[in-house]
Amino acid sequence: MMIAALAATIDAERFQHADIAAVSGVFRDEKRDHTALVDGACIFLNRPGFAGGGGCALHLQAVHDGDRPVDSKPTVCWQLPLWVETADDGARVMRRWSRKDWGEDADMAWCCTEVDDTQVGDEPTADYLSDELTAIVGPEVSVAIRERCRWGRS
Repeated sequence: MMIAALAATIDAERFQHADIAAVSGVFRDEKRDHTALVDGACIFLNRPGFAGGGGCALHLQAVHDGDRPVDSKPTVCWQLPLWVETADDGARVMRRWSRKDWGEDADMAWCCTEVDDTQVGDEPTADYLSDELTAIVGPEVSVAIRERCRWGRS
């Protein structure tokens, strides 16, 4: 319900597929577990070159409104860049998600973390995703991770 409500608040200039959403809705199943697909990708995915910006329309609207994307996107979407697992020795390991993390029966049309230019930008990923990181591991661990990531930077 939250995603349907948020979809209705996205300005059309930031939502490439707003016209499709207005006619068909943003879900592809009656349980509302899966977003609708446009050419094999999530309906909220604005394609590169779209005048309103490439990437997630929910994310773009949240940033435009001064809100945190972590509060405006499905949990699976804002968690997607970061995967935390427990190794055999009990150590916690963080890495990017991959399709294999969803399991063999997963119904996932698109996985943005597997392309070569994922997490490339002007700001370190741990800083850019600080809200997401904090939501997953808590503020103390988030700060420690971000500080540790800075050790390798000059």
